[in-house]
Amino acid sequence: MAAVDMPDLGRERNHWYPADSPICRQETGLGPVDFFGRTMVASLPEKYRVGVINVAVAGAKIEIFGDKYDEYIPTTADWLQKMAAQYDNNPYKRLIETAREAQKYGVIKGLLIHQGESNNGDPEWPAKVKKIYDSIVSDLGLDPKDFYVLAGELKYKEQNGTCYDFNTDVLPHLPEVLPNSYVISAKGCEGSPDPWHFSVGGFRELGKRYAMKALELQKFPYKGEGEVYAPDAPGRAGGPMVFGRTGRTGRENFKSVFYIPGTDDVVFLYRGSEASSVMLSSQFLKENVPMEKGPEGIWFTKQTIEKKDIYPYSFIVDGVTVSDPACTELFPNEGFKASLLEMPDENALYTVRKDVPHGKVSYVTYWSEVMNESRRFLVYTPAGYETSGRSYPTFYLISGTTDTEETWFKVGKANVILDNLIAEGKAEKMIIVMPYGNMGLTPMPASFEASEMYAKFAKELTECIMPAVEKEFRTLDGAQNRAIAGFSRGGGQSLFTAYTHPELFSWVCSYSAYLTPEVMDHFFTDISWAPREFEAKYKLLWFGVGSEDFLFNDVTRHREYFDGKGIRYQYLQTTGGHTWMNARTYLSTTLQLLFK
Repeated sequence: MAAVDMPDLGRERNHWYPADSPICRQETGLGPVDFFGRTMVASLPEKYRVGVINVAVAGAKIEIFGDKYDEYIPTTADWLQKMAAQYDNNPYKRLIETAREAQKYGVIKGLLIHQGESNNGDPEWPAKVKKIYDSIVSDLGLDPKDFYVLAGELKYKEQNGTCYDFNTDVLPHLPEVLPNSYVISAKGCEGSPDPWHFSVGGFRELGKRYAMKALELQKFPYKGEGEVYAPDAPGRAGGPMVFGRTGRTGRENFKSVFYIPGTDDVVFLYRGSEASSVMLSSQFLKENVPMEKGPEGIWFTKQTIEKKDIYPYSFIVDGVTVSDPACTELFPNEGFKASLLEMPDENALYTVRKDVPHGKVSYVTYWSEVMNESRRFLVYTPAGYETSGRSYPTFYLISGTTDTEETWFKVGKANVILDNLIAEGKAEKMIIVMPYGNMGLTPMPASFEASEMYAKFAKELTECIMPAVEKEFRTLDGAQNRAIAGFSRGGGQSLFTAYTHPELFSWVCSYSAYLTPEVMDHFFTDISWAPREFEAKYKLLWFGVGSEDFLFNDVTRHREYFDGKGIRYQYLQTTGGHTWMNARTYLSTTLQLLFK
């Protein structure tokens, strides 16, 4: 009996249909219930029929069926909330409503459960199941002596499972709390590459085991698992079962990254049946990692990532580097197109928090007289900007070599970090402008020719971008109300622009960047004969670099240049290399210093 409407399959809620997969919701695939029903029918007398009501929300805790479901659901991921919405955000109520309709046609004999990954390690899980069981018995008027529970085990360790402790530490206690319950073994059931799901063969065996126990409880002999063919299925002329929606392959629902709850492990999947080799590449790895080919042409690898952050990653398929085709988050860059792995961390500043007011990011197109072309920049305005009527200080934030104007937004998460810092009272409200830093040619930063590119950017920023910003947005005037910073090439551009225009910028930050002593001596001669006057022009001079950054020695020489003049500055040295993980650290640190 359909528990939800399935328009793609022509099915309506509360109506019976042949159990042709999918039987849970139209976007789902194969599950244990598919083979449970087949095995039951094959072993029961001909006059018997088997009906199934399938109400399930993948990835949910057992709490979604409890009396505080309305508190639990809003705390879950968007994809899970979308599934719950198909049951009007109350799966238990939908289960009872559908079951009452089914009772008009037959007798309800048992409850099948295959759940636990999200409750792994929860000693109260058996009691929670017992409470739901008691509610079902009461609401449906069942006799508990004739209403049993079959609860299936999760994948074992040798099946590439990661929640195998549930099988030994939690599930065995269910019969102690609920005597009319039975544990269905998953030992030996074939697993799919990810940490949670079984393969088609695994689901087939597990479903058969559910049925064998149900037959035993009703004193029917087991006669086999039944045909895996559906000659009479609607829309088919016979032949093997096809798992997935009619006219679709299920590829649009393929998920390539799995976070394993309670661990630092992440599973990566790549669908590529024709590939002969696939490797995973990412900045959390010291070297590329070969992936293993599993069933259905799916390559997989499980990696431990001890430090939660946002990491670029890609796949190397037969020697060709490609982004993850199943990931919508891409690294905006002119030289490569990596995908982005954002590690869930409620304490991270890059995490969007529900209880924090959010600012707005706008795309602005302008005409550049310097470049003789139309270009664009992004602008962040803080929460309340539209209604406050007030003007704000402005922070110009420049991306690195080959990055685009979107990189500080999509990879640096500048807007989210500032939202959270403002909410915590650690940063001032400000406007952030994120320009495009490519000036057409990027000489090596150690060369004197790089100064020509820096000068061109300074002209672009001060004569084209700043007038466009100050025309369209409410900005405060004066150098004390302007800051500038950048990462890599953007850091060099920021330093050169600020040193050239102290009348425009009082707050200067450099993230993994530098200017050579030759450039400093040629363009900024006043530092040598008036270091105190130079220092007084700026409210903040700040440098940051990683100890493993390939520019570490160059940044050190830039600092030593200032040390030799006795000019004071602030400095942060982190671990790690020339990465956007470090860039976010420098940004979050300096945002707390600006305009104070």
